[in-house]
Amino acid sequence: MGSVFRSFTAKNSKSAVFVFVFAVLFSGFLISIHYTTSQFYQNGRRSLVRHQNTNFNINPNCNCKSEKSGRVYDFCYTDPQNYSSVGMKFDCVHVDTLERLGILNYREPLPTVSELIKNEEEIVFVSTSSDDHYQHSSKSYESVRKYYPNHKYILYGLHMSPDYIKRLPKDTNFEFRQFNTAQYPEYVSQWLQYRFKPLIMAEVSKEFPNVWWIDAHVEMKQPNVIKRFFDEVATNRSSDDFFSITSFLDTGHSNFATLFPGLLKMTEQVCAGIIHIPRTEHTLQIFKWYVLCALDEECMNPPGAQIYCKFGPNRYDYFANCFRFDQSVLNLLLLNQFQDPHKYLSELGEMFGRM
Repeated sequence: MGSVFRSFTAKNSKSAVFVFVFAVLFSGFLISIHYTTSQFYQNGRRSLVRHQNTNFNINPNCNCKSEKSGRVYDFCYTDPQNYSSVGMKFDCVHVDTLERLGILNYREPLPTVSELIKNEEEIVFVSTSSDDHYQHSSKSYESVRKYYPNHKYILYGLHMSPDYIKRLPKDTNFEFRQFNTAQYPEYVSQWLQYRFKPLIMAEVSKEFPNVWWIDAHVEMKQPNVIKRFFDEVATNRSSDDFFSITSFLDTGHSNFATLFPGLLKMTEQVCAGIIHIPRTEHTLQIFKWYVLCALDEECMNPPGAQIYCKFGPNRYDYFANCFRFDQSVLNLLLLNQFQDPHKYLSELGEMFGRM
């Protein structure tokens, strides 16, 4: 952490306070995120160690025991690139939620990505909308239906009102689900913190192993999207050198711009608004920490965090005094493991666009 602060010169006190608080809180939690994922790395490459349903743990101070199953889980995380970098422990109160979501207690073995790209019909499109996003959500849905009229499409409502629910498509392959926030901490309902995204992703991926997440502001622009992506995976992305979760757009700015300076390389940040989520062991290992961060009050919303950015002369080399919540967390987790965004960013970005 010292090197982080030594490399940063604050231009004003407000920015300096945000950076300091963010660095202490967010880095603490996300370095604890690395504790389990470090087990994936042997001899410089990921190698999954199956300790999901055992009491194996390196540090007993990181243990959380389930009152329901009796299983013991690791709630700390080490940097996959630096095993000595261990963050603070997440609250054990969240064990029940992660077990309910099937993130901690799944049945092994789960399918591989190669096995999940054999049937295009298994893809389930998933999105969310609130009343004020309905117009964009409707256009996004129509863009998918233009090319995939029969695939299952699930829309989660963020406290959508009856008036807007009445406007939803009358489509036998369309399903509306009002997101149930009662089973989560009350701050999950603060939509601009975007905690709902990893939680809904985890909920729906428990039910469907092949999820294609598409934000309300993203549209599908070309045909044969699923086939082209499956072909890309089969040809270039099926080895352990690539991650199971794949984004299709970059954000047009770096990770450096939307996280505190010194923590990340000058790499592009990938968009969390259009991603393929296959239910594999690797996916669930990332989702464990992604969901824990969403459930913690300060991990996904550190004090001083704001979504509105003030970019410098360019969007890569300057800290923009902002934070992208779920997107920043997911990018940090993936970059920590792979050190290269192209390991989880498709080359087929022209298939989608932002509205």
